[in-house]
Amino acid sequence: MKLSEAQRIIRDRLQSRELRIVLGAGIVLLSLGLLAYYVSRNWAALTAYHWRLDYVQVAWTVLFDLCAYFVAILAWHSMAKRLAGADDLILNTKVYCYGAVAGRLPGIAWGIAARVLLYAQAGVSKSVVGLASLLEMMITIVAGVVFCLAATPFTLSYASRLGPWSLLAALGLGILLIHPRLVTWVVRKVNKAALPVALRYRDTLRWLFMYLGTWIISGLMMYATVRSVYALPSRYLLQVITDWTLAGVLTSFVTFVPSSLGLKEVTLTLLMSRYMPGYIAVVAAILMRLFSVGYSVLWMLCAAPLRRPRSDARRSA
Repeated sequence: MKLSEAQRIIRDRLQSRELRIVLGAGIVLLSLGLLAYYVSRNWAALTAYHWRLDYVQVAWTVLFDLCAYFVAILAWHSMAKRLAGADDLILNTKVYCYGAVAGRLPGIAWGIAARVLLYAQAGVSKSVVGLASLLEMMITIVAGVVFCLAATPFTLSYASRLGPWSLLAALGLGILLIHPRLVTWVVRKVNKAALPVALRYRDTLRWLFMYLGTWIISGLMMYATVRSVYALPSRYLLQVITDWTLAGVLTSFVTFVPSSLGLKEVTLTLLMSRYMPGYIAVVAAILMRLFSVGYSVLWMLCAAPLRRPRSDARRSA
């Protein structure tokens, strides 16, 4: 290997490392600023509440968030591998963690921009990253809709007669909505570009059930958050998970609007106020946002120092 070529490789690696450091530092600072904004905006509600945190339930929120991240990372890894040929789990984990923190900021473009910048170092085109992110959002929304419909007989009294038929209808609708041809057609209509590979039913079905898992696990985190400040009976567990999912689905369509900041908390508060005191719903919704942002930054910092095994690095050189 010539000296000039070795210097070029070292330079490129240093630039890549510097990019990750700068990007990570910027995301952390913006996230901390967002946390400060939420605290200041809701200071009256936070200070009016007589705090009695249940730290066992707070510990459960950490565990549930970590589990939800684990499933979501595996889903993103599967998508990135299928659409872009990016089969490096460590790279995909880093990209997901950086993008997830950036995605907490107002506007959907921040998360995609972080992914594009990081994948550019691995030679993945930004158009493929954008298509994969769009596909991820679509299937996440479909999974949320499926769960809400399946839970309808158990959360709405006037729909209790539907019984298992609601579950069958929800699964049938989900299977229909994630049909590869329909998904490909929607992506092309929204993005004006075709997917780089032909999707298979086993791909979309796998992703559907994985994102169903993320909704359920993150809903358990929401329930633990409520329980950390209020002794909500366990009979409301499914209701909390459903309300969390419904709020997420409804606000997914406006995440690209800067003024939508806090809309999910407002929606969630209105939904949960039906079965708990209003001020508890407000505090729980705010806490869930604070926990989510804080844990996202923590997982990003944990993923940042990950390195591929030396044998893998030599093979790719």
